[in-house]
Amino acid sequence: MTTRNGTGPFYDFSNAQWQKVRETHRRFSGNGGLGRPLLVPENLLGLLWKQYRGLFPKEDEIVLAGPSRRDLEMDAAIRFFVSSAQAMADSPVPHDLFPFLFISRAFYGHSQRLSEPFGTVTEVNGATHAQARPSISDLSQVKHLKLKPVAECPYLSRSLEVLRYFMESSEGRYHVQHMVTTGPCDTVNYALGSTLFLESLYTNPAELHQLLRMATDVIIEHIQACQRIAPGKLVSDHTPLLDGAYCICSEIRSQFSREHYEEFEMPYLKEIGKAVGPLHIHVSGPIEHSVPSTLADENIRHYKFWLRDCNLARVTEMVGDRVSVDFFRNDCMPSLGFPSVSAYFKYVFESLKPETRWTITEYCPADYNKAYGELEREGRLPRQIRTLGPLPEIA
Repeated sequence: MTTRNGTGPFYDFSNAQWQKVRETHRRFSGNGGLGRPLLVPENLLGLLWKQYRGLFPKEDEIVLAGPSRRDLEMDAAIRFFVSSAQAMADSPVPHDLFPFLFISRAFYGHSQRLSEPFGTVTEVNGATHAQARPSISDLSQVKHLKLKPVAECPYLSRSLEVLRYFMESSEGRYHVQHMVTTGPCDTVNYALGSTLFLESLYTNPAELHQLLRMATDVIIEHIQACQRIAPGKLVSDHTPLLDGAYCICSEIRSQFSREHYEEFEMPYLKEIGKAVGPLHIHVSGPIEHSVPSTLADENIRHYKFWLRDCNLARVTEMVGDRVSVDFFRNDCMPSLGFPSVSAYFKYVFESLKPETRWTITEYCPADYNKAYGELEREGRLPRQIRTLGPLPEIA
């Protein structure tokens, strides 16, 4: 629709479509789930753009609201996702997604921005890579450490401006995937460097706790600032669910023991959840050792992890339907990857439990259907996969 002040058109779902997707996500996020996987493919817009480009309205006809001083790169991104809302609404590809805006990490300094109050310098190389230069070389520095105010942190302060720009430019009409956010251990790891951080678990636990206390405060204040800018509109950056949750990247936990997780990460994650609401957790690395402790935190609702770093059948056994799950395929590490996408789907199908609540984050019908057919012929097709059925091929 085009507004009275001449902005827009701002494309969106119909009321009936919104009612359906909200109910679907509500059921998926509750006990018992949907009885089938949730289809939230990250590649949906790419597929639609390639095969059904006519579904996308002309972006150059969209007049954005907000500041008079414009950023052309951000405007192009906003217009694309506004246009995508219409393509998503008319999609011939089945899905359980909904219109939302995505903010490129290049605009706000990735997760490394959160360590800038500790004095780190964030180096950004586009949307895929960033590095924080560690600022603390000795734990004796911690006693007298004072955090820099947000206004003096280039990317951390910019990130709030970027979020506000996206919201104002679209008149606050859309959900926004929140900016990637690390937990306390990963944020402190940026400031120390991994070697010093891991050593400190044994040599300087008191000083490490002091840093984690400071990082927790920084993270809570940042998330709450984002929530004030986009009230009720933020969705998880890794898995877009309409469950009101915020995703925390709790990654270096994969490198230390369950006991260390319970002492150095778990209490602070609980505090963050109590302050900002339910959480998703993303882990790059092994998770089996810390799953029981994670499940003890009632704030945590969803788990995303690297598939080949754990035994999926064992994880789904431990998880049950306590949290929903989804996975990375480890494609960036060929030696740990799968020989084919169909082999990946077959492995997932074989590892599921009847109560597993999980999301399909890639729409690859030929590979999915191949795995489906093989297990069906073998009489081993899980009920929830049969309920979903084969995926329609793309014309």
